[in-house]
Amino acid sequence: MFPLPLASFAALLIAASALPAPIPPQQQLAYGLPSPPTATYEVVDTTGITITMSMGPMEGSGSSSFTFAATFEAEGAGTRVSGELTAFTGRSNSPMGGSTTLSEAAAGVQGIDLVLGPQGVGEGAQGALRRLGDLPIFAEPHEVMFPRLPEGEVRPGDSWMDTVTNVGADGDFERVAVNTYTLVGDTVVDGRPHLRVDISGDATLTMEPGPPGMTQSLGGTEVGFFLWDVARGLPVYAEVSRAYEGTMTIPGEGAMDIKASSATRMRLAN
Repeated sequence: MFPLPLASFAALLIAASALPAPIPPQQQLAYGLPSPPTATYEVVDTTGITITMSMGPMEGSGSSSFTFAATFEAEGAGTRVSGELTAFTGRSNSPMGGSTTLSEAAAGVQGIDLVLGPQGVGEGAQGALRRLGDLPIFAEPHEVMFPRLPEGEVRPGDSWMDTVTNVGADGDFERVAVNTYTLVGDTVVDGRPHLRVDISGDATLTMEPGPPGMTQSLGGTEVGFFLWDVARGLPVYAEVSRAYEGTMTIPGEGAMDIKASSATRMRLAN
């Protein structure tokens, strides 16, 4: 065998560099009709609020737990998700009213009915929050159940963005969260391949919780992650923590500092 001439070797290197990059393995990071087409979701949320007043800090908190029995069926180019609320507990704690247990009716909670495209819930289908004050919660359960996915395939380290807007049922609440999602890589949970996606974002909240002229304005961060079951084609676990701060203005009293925090966890039970 004769050695390859230097000029020919150089030509081969140049040609190889012009070839397209290898295609990464199919990640299937997109919503479709899962198998089996049923799932049980558990979503738990805790929220805390501190208001600094002239007589000292006032603290309030809330907690809630949702269980949804969901069914999936193809609808056009998307997937309809119908989730019956099979269990709910809610509690509100305030300095003035003490601890209160909330019924489903008092909390304004109900099942979910939405259509998923390949990337998630469409902007128009996100719906409205319950009425402000019914339940201390900043994000709807379906936000953490069905996080936004990218368009097309992504490699570890790639990111995509999404904006979520919630408006209170009475127009007295608006939350805008601009989130960045980053594919960290693959992992194995219970012997099954999963993808881990980290979440980070900024959010603003404006509220009119009381009499005319009373307002709350907050801003802060949201961080967390979710695990995507490659074979199931669904997120199976997620955590999101939020930290906000800002001011509350009361007519005749002026502005007061306010801080709020919350944590939401989602688990696919089966």
